[in-house]
Amino acid sequence: MNKKTVVLICFSLILSACGGQDSAQNAFQGFNGSQTPAVEAVLAQLGTLPLEERVTGRVIARNQTEIYPEVSGTVMEVFVENGDDVKIGDPLVRLRDSEFSERYQQALSGLEVSKAQTQQARAELELIRSQLQRTESLVARNLENNVTLETVRSQMAITQANLDLRVAQENQAKSVADERYLQLQNATIRSPISGTVGQRNAEIGQLASPSQRLFIVGELSEMRIELMLSDRMLDHIGIGVPVNIYSTSWEDKVLSSSISRISPFLDATTMRTQAFVEMGNDQSLLRPGMFVTVDIRYGESDESVLIPNSALYRDPRTGIEGIYIVAQTSNAGAQLPPQQEAEGLGILSSPQPVSFVPVEIVATGRMATAVKGVRAGDMVVTVGQNLLQSGAQQVRARLLPWNSMLDLQQLQSEDMFEIIEQNRQDAEARKS
Repeated sequence: MNKKTVVLICFSLILSACGGQDSAQNAFQGFNGSQTPAVEAVLAQLGTLPLEERVTGRVIARNQTEIYPEVSGTVMEVFVENGDDVKIGDPLVRLRDSEFSERYQQALSGLEVSKAQTQQARAELELIRSQLQRTESLVARNLENNVTLETVRSQMAITQANLDLRVAQENQAKSVADERYLQLQNATIRSPISGTVGQRNAEIGQLASPSQRLFIVGELSEMRIELMLSDRMLDHIGIGVPVNIYSTSWEDKVLSSSISRISPFLDATTMRTQAFVEMGNDQSLLRPGMFVTVDIRYGESDESVLIPNSALYRDPRTGIEGIYIVAQTSNAGAQLPPQQEAEGLGILSSPQPVSFVPVEIVATGRMATAVKGVRAGDMVVTVGQNLLQSGAQQVRARLLPWNSMLDLQQLQSEDMFEIIEQNRQDAEARKS
């Protein structure tokens, strides 16, 4: 028995519990072909269908950064824990800085030597410049020849070049000292933003390196949900389109927002692009790193006949997609009594004719589908289509309220088995 068949039988068992043990037995006997199959059904409705795309989103803090050390070193102190709030510039980790301090002092000493050499070269240049002026004065009075003047001028050029070299060496020494000072400062790792600390990966005594992430810091009051949209979706989804956000972590809540940004560039491999939903996090429901389900609601379909998604059935022999329609004879009991309507219950009808009708899908929603080929008010089979594969001409239909059927579609497998077990215990309790 395949998984789909098991799930369908589970649905039958869940719903038949309301009608007693005989109903459940009828469902199994129908599956074996020995009696009229028992199925669940709803009445097709006329209405519009929300047009939406369901995608998965990844949550990140709107201002979030990973903290890596700029230098390698042994961790000496860790100042923060996961969940701590920090401000810009607050220290997070201190690495051992004795080596950096010593190298900085050496660089300062080298800088002082370079400065002294530059001063000496500047003094020599001034001396040669004075000598050049005297020589030029003597040559003008014919007291010195031009050969001496050219010699002094050559010395002047050499001294100027020496000064330029000393200035360059001084600048180089200053750059080295600045670099060593920055390394010393980077031995204390500080937060570049204000936010909350998470994913601590720093312990006293460990060797930290620039390739090792130590923390993530993010501002949790504002969140960003990253979505991936295909090029097809971009035809009808744009900035400002509303979205609903769901998570298994808070099943009873739905967050609403809208798309705030869409990247205009498609990835050449996946043909997808990034879109972002930016929103506040006042309830602290969104956490960086979590995945959420996002329904992008971009409009509504024209008014059409609606059926639950579970009513659609593809014939395994012909591949034709359609639905099973139960003929509503005078004793079919299409309308539910008020009490049963309120409780979401139905009573198995007497055997009624059933037929398979191909349909044309107009629009598909998360819970319902708009189709052509069915009229509003037709009783459509939603659970038990597998029981009709052998060509059954009649069924015993249990009519369910529309909303009850939609609720059943959302049940997870484990939920169904829990309900089945509870129904079994209730049945045993009734016997006793």
